[in-house]
Amino acid sequence: MKTPVLNALALIFAVVALPILTAQTPPPTTSAECPDTALSTSTFLKADAIKAKAPKGALSLVVVNDLDSRERGLMCVVRVPHGKGMIFVFPGGDAIQGFWMKNTLVPLDMVWIRANGLVSSLAANVPATPDGTPDDKIARRSGMGIYVLELGGGDAARLGLRPGVKILLPELTATQ
Repeated sequence: MKTPVLNALALIFAVVALPILTAQTPPPTTSAECPDTALSTSTFLKADAIKAKAPKGALSLVVVNDLDSRERGLMCVVRVPHGKGMIFVFPGGDAIQGFWMKNTLVPLDMVWIRANGLVSSLAANVPATPDGTPDDKIARRSGMGIYVLELGGGDAARLGLRPGVKILLPELTATQ
């Protein structure tokens, strides 16, 4: 009769305690170049967003379609909820779009999307940039598309995003 009780305790430990014991160190939540992460995060979370459809869920995406917004992106943001992110809109059609993750304080998934809505490539769990990281050590990623999604790390897989998948987006254009 003791075996079911021990099995139940082992299951509880595996479900509750083990993830806590094996959790990775959380990403940094401050940077000398991010004086007010609470404001940056709040601004992102409250921004107007468009809706889009992924294979396994809905997306709420803040549109960044001008040069200044694209350069800032999710810098200094410390929380990206499941299903929320940014969509970068570039001028001129499909092209190689490169990203430099300066002052990115949370791991991100990056999804490159062509003009026809097909995902061309994905960079999963691009690492956060700890304060003081030399510029030549900051994560860089690039891919082909006119759009790039930035989502919280691990969200692309949860939403079924992978190369070849089509994402239903409203019509979006870059202002500059």
